[in-house]
Amino acid sequence: MHALSIDFGTSSVKVAVVQAADDGGLQIVETATAPYPNILLPGEKNEIDPDELWAGCYAACQQLDPALRERVEVLCYDTFSPSPVFVRRDGTLSYPNIVTHLDRRSRAQSAYIDAVVGNERFLEIAGILPFAGGAGAMTFIWFAQNAPEVLDDAHRIGHLPTYVHHRLTGEWATDLVNASMTGLYETTTQGTWSEELLTAFGIDRGLLCDIVDPGTSLGTLRPEEAERLGLRAGIPVAVGTNDMAAAQCGAGNVEAGRVMNTAGSSDMVSVLTDRPVTSHGYYLRNAALPGLWQIYATTAGGFALEWFWAQLCQDMTRTEFYEQFVGRALEAWPTDGEVTFAPYLTGDRQSLEKRTGSWDGLTLATTREEMLAAVLKSMNRVLAATLRQAAEVVELDPVVKLTGGMSDATYVALKQREMPGFEFEGVDNCPILGNVWLARRGLGLV
Repeated sequence: MHALSIDFGTSSVKVAVVQAADDGGLQIVETATAPYPNILLPGEKNEIDPDELWAGCYAACQQLDPALRERVEVLCYDTFSPSPVFVRRDGTLSYPNIVTHLDRRSRAQSAYIDAVVGNERFLEIAGILPFAGGAGAMTFIWFAQNAPEVLDDAHRIGHLPTYVHHRLTGEWATDLVNASMTGLYETTTQGTWSEELLTAFGIDRGLLCDIVDPGTSLGTLRPEEAERLGLRAGIPVAVGTNDMAAAQCGAGNVEAGRVMNTAGSSDMVSVLTDRPVTSHGYYLRNAALPGLWQIYATTAGGFALEWFWAQLCQDMTRTEFYEQFVGRALEAWPTDGEVTFAPYLTGDRQSLEKRTGSWDGLTLATTREEMLAAVLKSMNRVLAATLRQAAEVVELDPVVKLTGGMSDATYVALKQREMPGFEFEGVDNCPILGNVWLARRGLGLV
């Protein structure tokens, strides 16, 4: 069986034709990528134009061998999230753009949720505190309070998979993982949409889709989308999920205690647990498989490196920066010097307070190398703190599956210094492979 797997990232899309053998082994036959821009607007808003997202997707697919695309028998996908969308009945968006997880417009809604529900009660139900950018509910409430016409014009609200799946098939659905990431779902019991929270926030239950397991085969590919993708119309489409949840499956992590570190544009850690224990220090969200949850935390990752290069290293090319300067900085400063860094260039999605990035301890003797090393060490310490908390909930596998653009030997050495007791095993294309694994599971082949 051949599958087309699509990974919608924060700033680019990756597509791949994956061949599944009879024994369940998955082999990537061909891949392609295409970028799309983020839109930065006043008020800490961060969005993506859906036309740009689809143009990137179609362009990437058109790079694939047409003969391979003709052999595709199932389509599957994952997306970044939270990624709030407001979808009209005809599948267009009532708010023109996709809101990304980097958006912070909803800071005031944290206080609102505390006032009407209470932060501790919200955590008890939804598995997280009402962090700006951490749950779709924050954005939904912001629009209800600031642009109610957007909700009035919407037929369904959800995250990006709801919009993507309807566009591909005409069907409406929300997957188990993204349901929990909205902050409107009974995450700690893996129940259903929370009537308590919906009533408190004044959100109509009719705006929300039915919840299905990731990988469920729901609908078939519409002719107009088949033509744009270069696929055969009528093939089954599997319900997509969040990228980290898919990555866990693609790395073979399907049991409690398994750990995944995705080191890309954001640096994220996810620990699978069969005990839904909440904390102020991490997110508890559903895993792709019922009966499992994720203990999750994130920090700036590659976004911080891109910022450092753009602002402080324009005397070198991007290639020189990544292939030479980063390694040189970490070799020069393997341990702490006087300079430290607060790792909040993209804010802190684990804090209700607004946090920003900053260096401390700068002197006239400080070098760019020491400053960059401090940035990288601080980000990994966020992840290390999460692992320490997770170890109090579930016994951790000492092997961390590591994937993403920041996973070569230089970064592995850093992670092993900052997270002693763990080994890091490099794995590639985990969301792409996880999508196919879940689709095969949905078809009863796993």
